[in-house]
Amino acid sequence: MKFKKIGSTYLIRLEKDERIIERLSGLCEKEKIKGGYFFGLGALSELELGHFNLATQKYSSKKFSGEYEVVSLNGNVSSLDGRIYIHAHIVVGDSEFQSWSGHLKEATVSATCEIYLIKLDEDVRRKRDEKTGLNLLDV
Repeated sequence: MKFKKIGSTYLIRLEKDERIIERLSGLCEKEKIKGGYFFGLGALSELELGHFNLATQKYSSKKFSGEYEVVSLNGNVSSLDGRIYIHAHIVVGDSEFQSWSGHLKEATVSATCEIYLIKLDEDVRRKRDEKTGLNLLDV
């Protein structure tokens, strides 16, 4: 991973075989980013998507292997119980121009992934919501 900081924005370039969530979490720990948001593009070889079922309060997940273009990657950075919490959603397209989307659990970069991460001036925290079973923003 390579990055450059310009004001409160981090220009990030992930390289082949790097894992998106793992690297973003590491950068946020290193740079002490506890609040922010990001968006990005790129190419992936493996990913795991999740879908939350409100009735069961559990995620189902599906793994994908192949060649995928990142059409849209969006998310935010916060903390939960003192640890960095990356919440990301993604849309990817395959060679047949079919799209897949959902909560991004993790993904491996196949060529590159370019991310703009904007750091907020304040820490953002999450807390568990018993009604939904989700870790919601503490606002």
